[in-house]
Amino acid sequence: MKNIIEIDVKLNDTGLSLFFNNNEFSTQYPQNVWSSVPKSVKNAFKDNLALIATMHLPMVLPGVSGIKFSTSRPILEPYLFQNFIFDIPSNTEVDGTNTDEVVRKFLTLDFIYKESDILYPGHYPVEDGYRALVSMSFGKDSLLTFALAEELGLDPKMIYIVEDSLKYEQKHKTLLGERFQKEFNKELSILIHETGKLRNYTFLGLPESEFGWGLQNTEYALSLIPFAYAFKGKYILFGNEQSTAATYFDEEGKWRIYPCYDQTHVWTSHIDQITQLFTGRTVRTGSLIEPLMDIFIQRILIRRYSQYADYQMSCFTSTEAGKEYRWCHECSVCAKMFLLSIAGGMDPKAIGLTHNMLSKQNKNLFTLFGGSSSLTYANTGLGRDEQLFNFYLAAKRGNNSPLVMEFKESKLYQEAKDRENELFNTFIKIYDSISVPKEYKNELMSIFREEINLFEM
Repeated sequence: MKNIIEIDVKLNDTGLSLFFNNNEFSTQYPQNVWSSVPKSVKNAFKDNLALIATMHLPMVLPGVSGIKFSTSRPILEPYLFQNFIFDIPSNTEVDGTNTDEVVRKFLTLDFIYKESDILYPGHYPVEDGYRALVSMSFGKDSLLTFALAEELGLDPKMIYIVEDSLKYEQKHKTLLGERFQKEFNKELSILIHETGKLRNYTFLGLPESEFGWGLQNTEYALSLIPFAYAFKGKYILFGNEQSTAATYFDEEGKWRIYPCYDQTHVWTSHIDQITQLFTGRTVRTGSLIEPLMDIFIQRILIRRYSQYADYQMSCFTSTEAGKEYRWCHECSVCAKMFLLSIAGGMDPKAIGLTHNMLSKQNKNLFTLFGGSSSLTYANTGLGRDEQLFNFYLAAKRGNNSPLVMEFKESKLYQEAKDRENELFNTFIKIYDSISVPKEYKNELMSIFREEINLFEM
């Protein structure tokens, strides 16, 4: 007998409520934001957000064979299925499960909708759109995106989507947002996003899993549509940099793994189609930093926009070490950002890192030295070369931290020296892009060329 879980979704005065297992999960917008959205857009929004937020549940709930919605069939169903299935190998890599079996399970699930007819959002253009909407996470990518959009005259509007499934993140980012608003007089709009609890495995009473995170960018793009209507948004900008396109194969060489498929440049172009569909072809989605690698993103943020670098928070603060401060100083993310800063000739204190992450005790945080990382990107060949080049730059700059000295005395240093030109041309480069808004590409490239010309090893 099939075990089908049921999802009920209802619109209300501030957004929508999703009901599952006798619990209500709300997506709540400021009143003036939600009231600006056309009715048919709201109805289509409801159907599609319900699927995005829950389609992982049959994959993680024991014995479940399908999911039934109180909605019409969502217009984005083909997009979401592609997004989901391309993300599966990354999930199984982290979860330690068998990709073949997980794909088989997904393809045998039943997705059932109350109404077979699709509700279309209609053709309701955002009138006189002119500004950029930036999903602000306070990571280096979103901060640089905001700063660049501001320099380009896009009058960026920051939206913080509250994701309470991360232990201390919400607390730190709420404080950062309040301080940011006071210092720069920039309003930070808040979206209460309780459906994020459906990927909080402590809340669900289940073992930890990566399932539920792979559609986050797609979900956020759709969730920002109401803000586009309210604030005359023309662009939704994500911090998807060049390395998000990196992939690798699993140990058996069978499955291509995208560490973050929903952030790849090709998928960003699909998200662009989605936001156009829901706004009468007026709101475009892209990335201003697609042409850059991580080292230059971190360097430009600190060197060119130091006033914003002071707000950077890239650490997930998922342990007690991150309870009181936005950097835990114990994880691979903190280690990466520290090394990026040093390699780029910048001071890690500019982004709030106060402990030397290149000490011996942190060796296990770098995959180059055989350690592990919470970032699957670190397992790619590009990720390995990035660490190699960054340690090489740190050594060239005369950094005397224990791990840099160990690197300098190892075969890795000679490898980096032999490959110096190749590595330089890989990481200190402006790449061609497909997601940068065409109207601003020339001006943006001028900024990047200026920064490249100032770089010295």
